[in-house]
Amino acid sequence: MIRNSLRVAPALLLTLLIFLLVPVAGFAELTETEVSESLICYACPGEPLNIDRCGGGNQMRAAISRLIKEGKSKPEILDFFVAEFGDSILTTVPKKGFNLVAYTGPLIGLLVGIPLAFFIIRRWGSAGRQQATDNASTERTATLDEKTRRQIEKELSELDEED
Repeated sequence: MIRNSLRVAPALLLTLLIFLLVPVAGFAELTETEVSESLICYACPGEPLNIDRCGGGNQMRAAISRLIKEGKSKPEILDFFVAEFGDSILTTVPKKGFNLVAYTGPLIGLLVGIPLAFFIIRRWGSAGRQQATDNASTERTATLDEKTRRQIEKELSELDEED
């Protein structure tokens, strides 16, 4: 008996955990506000429908209420407005076609830019170290031979005599 209850307890805990993690919003009734947050008023471009209070916004909210009463889901209602006004009626850009650039562009930029910046910075650093090494080695080997040293002293003394 105790053995059977030990086998059932994990299953009950797992079931309880699944029910706790399932979003409750999927079971709630759709409201006009939820839909209007995703739309822009056609009469006042750039103004979200949930904020707008013009006549065009009132017509759109009435249409949303009618579609909700007909039992339409949020994606179906949004598709209705996109079919009527185009993608520009949505507050967010749809994740399809060329619009994917808006979502993937920054990520691709980071994935390319960070390694490129790392490579360039390392290259600059190694070039600086190489130049410092080259300068140090030329200073050590830059001793003048005796003939050149005498020529320089002669020319300097001639310049001093001219003054």
